[in-house]
Formats: sequence, C-alpha cells, structure tokens
Amino acid sequence: MTPQVARRRVLVTGIGVESCAGSTPDELWEALSTGRSAISPLELEEPMPCQVGGVIGAFDPREHMSAQQARRTSRFQQLLFAAAMKAREDARLRTAPEALYVGTGGGGLDETARLVTVMNRSGWPRMDRLGLLRLLPNQAAGLVAQEMAIVGPVLTLSTACAASTDAIGAGLRAVRDGTADVVLVGGVESWLDTPALASFRLLDALSLRPAAEAAVASRPFDRDRDGMVPAEGAAVLVLESERSALRRGATVHGEVLGAASTCDAHHPVAPRADGAVAARTIELACADAGLDVTAVDLVSAHGTSTPLNDRAETAAIKRAFGAHARQVAITAPKSVIGHACGACGILESVGVLRAIREKYVPPTANLDNPDPRCDLDYTPIVGRPATIDVAIKQNFGFGGHNSVVVFGAA
Repeated sequence: MTPQVARRRVLVTGIGVESCAGSTPDELWEALSTGRSAISPLELEEPMPCQVGGVIGAFDPREHMSAQQARRTSRFQQLLFAAAMKAREDARLRTAPEALYVGTGGGGLDETARLVTVMNRSGWPRMDRLGLLRLLPNQAAGLVAQEMAIVGPVLTLSTACAASTDAIGAGLRAVRDGTADVVLVGGVESWLDTPALASFRLLDALSLRPAAEAAVASRPFDRDRDGMVPAEGAAVLVLESERSALRRGATVHGEVLGAASTCDAHHPVAPRADGAVAARTIELACADAGLDVTAVDLVSAHGTSTPLNDRAETAAIKRAFGAHARQVAITAPKSVIGHACGACGILESVGVLRAIREKYVPPTANLDNPDPRCDLDYTPIVGRPATIDVAIKQNFGFGGHNSVVVFGAA
C-alpha cells in the first residue's frame, strides 16, 4: 500500500459505457436504479446452452471507428473502443492519456470459435490471416492505444470476473503514486457464443430459465436462483489527479479512494465457503483508503446468482464488517444487467458512482424469496434514498481472484 504522505487524490473525470441496459451512463443508471431488467432471450442461429442473456442491441461500431477498422476487428475490440471514445469525449481530453489498463476474462473467445469452425470446415489455409489479431486479449487495449497515441503502459489484466476491478486498482496506483496524471481504465467482454457458454453450463453455473422468464432469470441471493445470466458489455473510466482535473476544469464524477486484490488459493472455480480471504480484501481496500470498514455506506456486491458465490459473499461481508454488516446497504447489479464477466466490475462501478451522486441505493431485482443463509440487507425489489459518502465495489473471479475498490463522493 502507498504511504499516506505520498498520496494524490484520484478523481473520475470521464465515463464511457456500452451495456445491455443502454449505451450511456444515464441509461445504465435508469435500469439499475429502478430494477428494470435488461436481460432478454438469446436469439441466435444455433441452439445455445442457455436461453437468456444481456445482449447489446443496435450497436454499430462504425459510429466510433472507420468502416475498415470495423471489418478488421472483433466485437470485444469494438465495444471497448466505443466505450473509450465516449470516456475521452466525456472528460474533454485534448491530450493523450499516459496509460491504459484493461480487464477482460476471455478477450476474443467468440472469434476463436469462429476461426475453429472455418478451420474444421475448410482447412487452416482458409482461415483469415488477421484472425489472430481479433482474438488476442490484449488487442482491444492496443487498438485504443493506437487511436489515442498512448505510449505509456498499456496493460491487459485477465483475472476472470475481477479483471476490470483490478484494472481500476492499477490505474488508481499509477495516478496516486505520481507515475501519471491521466489514465484510462476499462473492461470488456463479448462471450455470448456456444463454446464459452457450454463450458459454464457444464460447470452448473448458468441459469437454465426459459426465454419467457428472461426478466426474472438473474436472482442474486434469492432462494430460487439457479445460476448466472451471461451478458456482454464494456466501460471505460478516466482517472485523473486532482491537480490535473482542477487545471483543466474537468467535471468530477467521483473519487477512487483505495483498492486491494487477493487470491483465495483454494479452488479453480469455487470460492472459499467461509469468505475469509474475500473479507480480508475488503479490509485491505478500506485500509488502503485510510478508512475503517464502518465508514462504508454501500456495498455493490458481486452477486452472481449462483448458490456458492452468494453464500460465500454473504459470509465475507459478515467477516469483514462485523456488526456493521447488518447496517450497511447492499445492492446486486447483476440482477438487472447480468454477468459481463471481466467487464462486470467497471460496469457496476459506473452504478456505484451514480449511487453516491444521486444519494440512492439501487435495488436488487427479483429478490422475492431470500435464501435463509443470505440474510443481510440486499435492498430487495425497491431502492431507497440514502446518504452515501463511501461505497465499495467487490468482484470475485474463477481462480480465486478477489478485487475490491473503494469510491467516495466528489
């Protein structure tokens, strides 16, 4: 952790979003704050391992890049590029950011599936020679870096569902320590393809609700949950030192106060049931922010709607907060926008920033029958006004990755 005396304040001065709930922060917040589900039936040509998901509707990459770029890139690259352009515009940046940190779980998994299909049907000589550039996880960040002339660190983090939360932490440290004044942090996932979803289904991790029940399929902490609902999406934040933001007269959306990452070192896909290491991550993030855990007003939960995760996360919150666990407000954004894997943390962080600004706790949708072992205040069905000075975003990924970021009011 950085010593207190060396710290610089780190402000959020730009936001860009591409999500199943909308392509602006306002549209995303409207869905989250009202509990309006953005989950829909998966209408794809081939039979899918699940029937519902969080699909981005009318997305045209040519609104953000040239037609040639659109032809040469895959969907995950296009989504991140669009979010990055929006974040730059929102922040009114006129110079290149000094670094870019991007989190993704699978990168171009969908492109990999297409290439393998072509190879099996026609042989490898028929494969697109640019196919490799559309599937490598780092190529989305590289595309943004080329467009914005970012010549500093351009790093892609792959810590499963904690990836973009880790990216925020990396950006925080770069600005706070004085390595950079302006950085971009982002996350992206486009994984609504058969091989990826089949793998999750075989792990009993996907909801199997029919298409007619799409709106109620994602049910974090509910007794009747049956697995996560996959979603695609991307988001990018501009993180900036206070000095730089004041000099530019930038609009400030919030402040990043602290962050921490750990690993359960326990199991490839299952969290520790006692939540011990996840709890330590919460404690470390709050300590990094120079705060006691009792200062936290809102927890934006990982809340995947899987039996194992929801119970382990509840245990972690109880361990970390002690008696305060019964007083802190909790919300589960995936109940509305599904699980965007490596992009989930940063998409949900956009909701955290707005919750602080609007002084409002978004509801956990579809929480009709709470699991008796998930017995905290998850703000079921209906949101409520509240003073929120400090909030945390926590995400946990396969491989035991735990990541927590602390946000504060601007």
